[in-house]
Amino acid sequence: MLYKKIPYLFKRGSTYYFVRRVPSDILGLYSSSKIVVSLRTKIKRSALLSASHLSLELDSYWSSIRIKEITDRYVKRSVSNSRNISGITLEEAKDYYLELKGTTKPKLFHQIATRNTQYIINEIGNKDLSDYSTIDAGKFRDALLKRGLSTSSVRRIFSSIKSIVNLAIKEKGLSITNPFLGVYIPDLNDVKERKPIPIDEINRIQSECRLVNDELRWIVSIISDTGMRLAETVGLKAEDIVLDSDTPHVLIRPNEKRRLKTKQSERSVPLVGASLWGATQAFNNQSTGYLFKRYNKTEQSNSNSASAALNKWIKSYTQTDIVIHSFRHSLRDRLRAIECPSDIVDSVGGWSKRSVGENYGSGYPIKVLHKWLKRIT
Repeated sequence: MLYKKIPYLFKRGSTYYFVRRVPSDILGLYSSSKIVVSLRTKIKRSALLSASHLSLELDSYWSSIRIKEITDRYVKRSVSNSRNISGITLEEAKDYYLELKGTTKPKLFHQIATRNTQYIINEIGNKDLSDYSTIDAGKFRDALLKRGLSTSSVRRIFSSIKSIVNLAIKEKGLSITNPFLGVYIPDLNDVKERKPIPIDEINRIQSECRLVNDELRWIVSIISDTGMRLAETVGLKAEDIVLDSDTPHVLIRPNEKRRLKTKQSERSVPLVGASLWGATQAFNNQSTGYLFKRYNKTEQSNSNSASAALNKWIKSYTQTDIVIHSFRHSLRDRLRAIECPSDIVDSVGGWSKRSVGENYGSGYPIKVLHKWLKRIT
């Protein structure tokens, strides 16, 4: 039922929604002609207040867009007849960004900045920074959404581009506004939640690993009972595996082919159950110093190639929508189920510490971690 006396408000079921048409002069910034948002309330008065506030915010935002376009078109253009006011293109801004910030960053940092910049160049060209407008930014957003990217991925891409352009503006002293700031990205609730793997499916996959008994299955086995990240596992060296100990374990540390994601990622994790079997097999069969020769032939460990192969194989042994990274989520649930303290869970998985106090000291002895991991196998 539509409530005509209450502007921009309608009810679907028992919940109130806000709906408003996008003005025709800025329609190019949106992927839809209407904005429809759940107000998450069943109370009419609360819905009316929320709708009024949201409408005012939109009016203010749209006015700022119009003023920006007028300023760019008439005020700033009158300063110079040249189209290239800033004198630096997006491609050059990206190179400058990597030159300043990328010297100590991993290869992935460079790849992401280059890829995201190329996305824009492919869609709207490699322009001078002053020639990009908010309309261009809106068109770029729409192009990404049409490709099927989730809104969270679109936000990450825009965050990267905003950083590149912002650095150029500040460092070069440019008197322009970053057109990629404040671009509306709808909340489509399209993020796919990574689900943990049921324990019966974990057992089935571990059994298949022992039957097939090859390099890929050793990787799965190691991850299954340690919760290690795929990149951490693929980049392991033989010297990282400690088997001649009362508590066999793996040393997760950076090396020349693989960095770690965070500072907390550097840790020691006990090897139990399938993980101990997989690590032993890989250790005994290695010949190059790296446990997994196939994925360490180049300067960097190639975990992406391993991911594609493993995800395809895993799907044939499960009824749920899981990937290799799901083992990491599952380990946390398995430790919760035996009431393992959360700081021990974080130590095993290399997750960030929850308090300042947890960063003091050397952490838990490997025997304590082994006791808890042994219980889940």
